[in-house]
Amino acid sequence: MKKIIKNTLLISIIAITAGCTKKIEYLAERTFITTDNALLKINYLSAYAANPGVQLAINNTRVSGLITGRTPFPGGGYNTNGSNFPDYLAVTPGTNTLSIAIPKKGTNTDSVLLFTASLTMAANKNYTAHVSDTAAKTKVVLIEDNLSYVDAGTSKYRFVNMMPNVPFIDLYYGTTKVATGIPYLGFSNYFSLPFSTTVTSWDIRETGTSPTSTVLATYSSTNTTLNQRIYTAFALGYKGSTATNTKPYISFLLNQ
Repeated sequence: MKKIIKNTLLISIIAITAGCTKKIEYLAERTFITTDNALLKINYLSAYAANPGVQLAINNTRVSGLITGRTPFPGGGYNTNGSNFPDYLAVTPGTNTLSIAIPKKGTNTDSVLLFTASLTMAANKNYTAHVSDTAAKTKVVLIEDNLSYVDAGTSKYRFVNMMPNVPFIDLYYGTTKVATGIPYLGFSNYFSLPFSTTVTSWDIRETGTSPTSTVLATYSSTNTTLNQRIYTAFALGYKGSTATNTKPYISFLLNQ
């Protein structure tokens, strides 16, 4: 696989001597993406109570530093623990192995392998691998992202349900239901909304409940309605939990 991205976090290490102290710096390695690549984003949403730092690898090659749950990598989004860039990893088309592991303390050597899966991707296409749940119940769904042109004055969205204990979810933008009946590990068709600078809440509710019922989670930010952007909205966490690392969230990753 190609080891870089548009703004990668792949690591090379330089030891700098300052007096008697050696300092390790992590530098970005750069390459150029071609139409021979497939492009991959990993949306790591495993909601462990302890929220351990994990590292991602493709074909046994580490591609990330330590990240925690609710983190799209390499690019992030909003109401996440990641950045807010729309970056993707460049990988070799065909079947690639994704692995997620807790490393040995102070090293990048895998200690506890949490999950592994095979992902099959085609050249010159963008994908997101959404990872949900924990331990033996961990699941991944690979979705091809459509980054085609977005009309001026609008934003484009898709909604993904990654909440293991909520079978079907509806997504609301204000009082408008924009996606309905999305099953666990399922996703909606794309939909568009007018560009807006007004803060309007995004809410998720269980399918079958009323538009005024208690929400599972809510989020508001004008960053989620930027002009001509493409987003994936996603529900994660566990219904009934109130702990920061495991409670429900409605979050957004930035595709473009």
